[in-house]
Amino acid sequence: MAGGLFSIDKKYFFELGTYDPGLDVWGGENMEISFKVWMCGGEIEIIPCSRVGHIFRNDNPYSFPKDRIRTVERNLARVAEVWLDEYKDLFYGHAYHLILKNLDVGDLTQQIELRKKLQCKSFKWYLENVYPDLEAPLVKASGLLVNVATARCITVENTTLALEPCNANNEDQKFNYTWLRLLQHGEVCVAPAAPGGSPGLHRCDGRNHRLKWLHGSLARPELVSRHIAVEHLPQPACLEADQARKTLRVNACDSSSPHQKWHFGNYYAD
Repeated sequence: MAGGLFSIDKKYFFELGTYDPGLDVWGGENMEISFKVWMCGGEIEIIPCSRVGHIFRNDNPYSFPKDRIRTVERNLARVAEVWLDEYKDLFYGHAYHLILKNLDVGDLTQQIELRKKLQCKSFKWYLENVYPDLEAPLVKASGLLVNVATARCITVENTTLALEPCNANNEDQKFNYTWLRLLQHGEVCVAPAAPGGSPGLHRCDGRNHRLKWLHGSLARPELVSRHIAVEHLPQPACLEADQARKTLRVNACDSSSPHQKWHFGNYYAD
């Protein structure tokens, strides 16, 4: 609901903390106040309602301290950091350039404390109860990560990686491909290596560009979608199965090599 198009009890508006004073000029306040009302409003009766469209002007009738796009992006990221919980990764997956520029959203302490004080529900609750028809997968793919050539799966063995026969019940073979482009196994992620080297394991960090892999629709244009390419290297390098040694390595990408083709058990998003 756009800020200029709704009415609210003044006392209740202030109980909710008004609009976040850290938001600049315009943008994001419509979602922020909606999340507050739904997630922090105590006992709410959920009833079906109509969907309302919003027709925008061609231009904004006010000025921005930097520029319109940068201001709105910062506001949206600030709202995501406070209210979306683990679903903020989905937001950044669709706005990945904000991760690359290491966007500063300002001090969130006051807003996080407000959310605790109001005993607000989780964003998962919001999705399940307010907007259940919205598809919001937490990861892009999950399950066994199978090599096409060997039909073997990547397996975590203590602090190393290996290729072993696939077993759907083996938790050491369960991986996620996240919205932040990580190959994730629990708290650790597959860490790329230079061409010729073997990938390792590193504590996951969605802000660490050197942990990122491109897979599926994100794969480099010269590769098919089943490759898993290192994101940060200037020359294409891909995850490859070494069948003789039953290990993994990073090698120059070859679009025709089945040893460089992989697929997850489940895909949720392109």
